[in-house]
Amino acid sequence: MGQMDGDLIEMPQVVILAGGLGTRLGAISKSVPKPLVRVAGKPVIGHILDWASGQGCDRALVLTGYLGQMFDGYSHPNIELTFSREDSPLGTGGALWSSRELLEDRFILLWGDDLHQVDYQSLVKAHLSSGDPLTMTVTTSYKYFNLEHRGGKVVRYDKRREKVSGLNGYEAGTSVVERSLLERYGKEGRWSWEECVYTVISGSICAYLDDAPFWDMGTPERLESLAKFLEDS
Repeated sequence: MGQMDGDLIEMPQVVILAGGLGTRLGAISKSVPKPLVRVAGKPVIGHILDWASGQGCDRALVLTGYLGQMFDGYSHPNIELTFSREDSPLGTGGALWSSRELLEDRFILLWGDDLHQVDYQSLVKAHLSSGDPLTMTVTTSYKYFNLEHRGGKVVRYDKRREKVSGLNGYEAGTSVVERSLLERYGKEGRWSWEECVYTVISGSICAYLDDAPFWDMGTPERLESLAKFLEDS
């Protein structure tokens, strides 16, 4: 799966982390999970899946948690959806670990509240060429940075921005992951995929530099910005 065949690459499985609480959205996400918040006529996850479908993806695993029952019956016309729901909050890492039996050997990992219009073909090609277990999209046009990249690798990840000196990029929300990476570092319980794994393997993360449009709708202001873009386009 995902092997290069001339100029065309078969797209891997898409995995969407959609279990967050959405506390920064306040009343907007009090009774609906973030990915199901409607913007420009459809839920955010609908826009995410539309982009994935347009990139050649045909199957997705959606990891739900908070108000997960609201995903019951949700479907997409072009992508076969499988849902895995956590019974209690597990964090991004715990959600992936608990659903590991549903993961393919290689997958494209997305955040359920991010719309990132990156070219998947180029991203997966970069991943296959790198030989690294993880390829992370990195933008240098965000308002602040949370990682340091050098020589084509992410050499430091600092989500909490505890040492901002040297930071020169921002994780743009789309990555390609080898399941073997999860199998090596995964564990039971609640934990953060990005804070645990990114830190441990820094230097072995392929940095895919790309300033394609990227929206994190984690706050009302960002949600409004995304709505404006989608309505204008």
